[in-house]
Amino acid sequence: MSVMEGDPVILHTNLSEILNDDTILWGFGPKESVISQIARKNDLTSFFVADEVSFAGRLQVDQKTGSLTIRNTRNRHSGQYKLTISREKTTSRIFHVDVFDVVVETDGVKSVSVTEGESVILQNDATELQKNDLIVWRFGDKGILLAKIDVETNKLSLNHADERFRNKLQLEQNGSLTITNARPEHTGLYEVQIRGRDSSQRFLVSVSADLGWSSTVMAGIVVAVLLLAGLLAAVVIYYRRMISQLQKQVAEEEKVEGMEGRTVVLNTGTTLQNGDEIKWWFGDDKNPITQNSEWISTDADISCDVTDERFRNKVQLGGGTGDLIICYIRTIHSGVYKVQISSKTRIKNKRFIVTVNGE
Repeated sequence: MSVMEGDPVILHTNLSEILNDDTILWGFGPKESVISQIARKNDLTSFFVADEVSFAGRLQVDQKTGSLTIRNTRNRHSGQYKLTISREKTTSRIFHVDVFDVVVETDGVKSVSVTEGESVILQNDATELQKNDLIVWRFGDKGILLAKIDVETNKLSLNHADERFRNKLQLEQNGSLTITNARPEHTGLYEVQIRGRDSSQRFLVSVSADLGWSSTVMAGIVVAVLLLAGLLAAVVIYYRRMISQLQKQVAEEEKVEGMEGRTVVLNTGTTLQNGDEIKWWFGDDKNPITQNSEWISTDADISCDVTDERFRNKVQLGGGTGDLIICYIRTIHSGVYKVQISSKTRIKNKRFIVTVNGE
């Protein structure tokens, strides 16, 4: 499916509703990185959406059907999306999304800058209007209609409903648009289209506030800016150090598949030392499935006393490594697992994406 940059895209699961013990995973890209998980148990639905930068604040999950909405799309959201539904059996679907650039059909963008209170004049560059021309002016990424003129009938209309432009618009017979007594709220992208010719022009208008500052105020502002620059430099140094520390704690990710009724082992990939702390989580549950706050090295697997009914009598920790061993696994165990191993000298995080296929 194709959408224009800035528009939303909805990926449908085609489910009428999510049932108890259902698990739905949404993956993105060639690595099928999980960007959302929805699960339902005991008539309660839990879900999470990824907080990575490329999707920040853009993902929305329909808690009834599991459908995924990506709002305010950008080119970077183009690619493959994989839907995995674990019910009585596991099914998958692939969606291909293409987000194309909003400016591909324009003749270029002209910049216009004025000071608050001045008039903005946007010239229509068409050298000669034709009898059948219909000239349309729009504003903003939503394409708000500002004005239009039908050359054939000489009929002109202006947008008086929008408070920002009320009594401020003038449309000339040649199609040029004037905005009188401009304000900062008039800053934005304007487009004029001549329908029937496939012709368009775009103007990026910037209206700066007339502050009327004195030289004394300006000098004060310069001093404040210099002080702020020094403070920002200190903040940047601090956060670089923090980022360096956090990068050492970035979670590894591993995909694991298993058949229903078998045993699945999630390997930590490390050897635990006496006194280490290990915690295992499932999905977006805040309470760990199991944890051991004072590890004692042993060669024998350790049985775990868990409160989550889904894992009762099914979970063990591997002696020496802390691997999570899930016996008689079911499709309800599909989802994202996280492990954290902590000691005085290190913190290790790892994430597992588990898919359980029905027999």
